Amino acid sequence: MWLFLAFALILFSCAAPLKTSVAPFRLPESLPNNAKVWDLTVAVDVIDTPEESNRIFGTDLAAAGLLPMHLIVSNKGREEYAVDASQVFGAANGKYFPAYTLSQAAQLVRDSSIGTTVAGQAALGALAVGVAGVAAGAGIGAAVGDVGAGAAGGAAVGVSSGALSGAAAGASDSYTHRFRHELAVQDFGAKNIFAGDLYRGFIYFQRQPYTMLRVKVTNISQRKVEVVEIPISVQANDR
Repeated sequence: MWLFLAFALILFSCAAPLKTSVAPFRLPESLPNNAKVWDLTVAVDVIDTPEESNRIFGTDLAAAGLLPMHLIVSNKGREEYAVDASQVFGAANGKYFPAYTLSQAAQLVRDSSIGTTVAGQAALGALAVGVAGVAAGAGIGAAVGDVGAGAAGGAAVGVSSGALSGAAAGASDSYTHRFRHELAVQDFGAKNIFAGDLYRGFIYFQRQPYTMLRVKVTNISQRKVEVVEIPISVQANDR
């Protein structure tokens, strides 16, 4: 039992797989996948390798079917622009794909092996705590000559199974919220780009062999709209 307890605690102490980190970037003008409209340069860096995803998100988001794209914009003029992630679409196989909302992306992570691993660690941690408590009680009983040791053993089974099922159920919602928060930390969202601004953030797409990103840019100062198309390529992935 103590061997199991130690193993469970080791699993429980592991950090959650999804943990965003600082994402360094290059100026959009220096990236090959960029387009310029008015004085605004828009570029995209596709995060399509496990190494890149692990470096930024602490895990390979391909396991959840997600393809992060790093959108970077630079305003070198005096006018104000707006870029909204809901008006950014990836083109693949003659179709346009919208980005996932943060809630959709978080649920995909929760339903994937990333989420089940975290929930499993939480369940094992709760189970270990339950077993430890019952074991401690049984030890005290033995020290005072309690003849109910058999009952304590039965209680251990009940507490263990209850902790396991309870933790698994409770983890579902809490970890979905946690994943959403992690993805939101660097989400592009909807952004007004003021004079001199350099702004960046991630948009989360379904994994597809995209060849182009369609981005709507609104010139607020002139009350005009332009659509830019940025050629991109996505590395093949076996997931």
